[in-house]
Amino acid sequence: MRADSELMVKQMNGQYRVKSPNLKPLFEDARRLTRGFSRFAIEHVRRERNAEADRLANLAMDARGPVDETPVAGS
Repeated sequence: MRADSELMVKQMNGQYRVKSPNLKPLFEDARRLTRGFSRFAIEHVRRERNAEADRLANLAMDARGPVDETPVAGS
């Protein structure tokens, strides 16, 4: 996986701890999900090298509207 958040990458790799109480459950969910893969790697990609992905992600978030926190069936 590639991500433009250096903080998140370092948290997922165990280099930094998650301090925010609001982010801890999301971090724990992400770590749990990674254990479902036979291999998992995450690396930091600087934002300037990720402009198109960032643009598409922003379009998707804008189109979605409010975040729906309803659990997805089977997760």
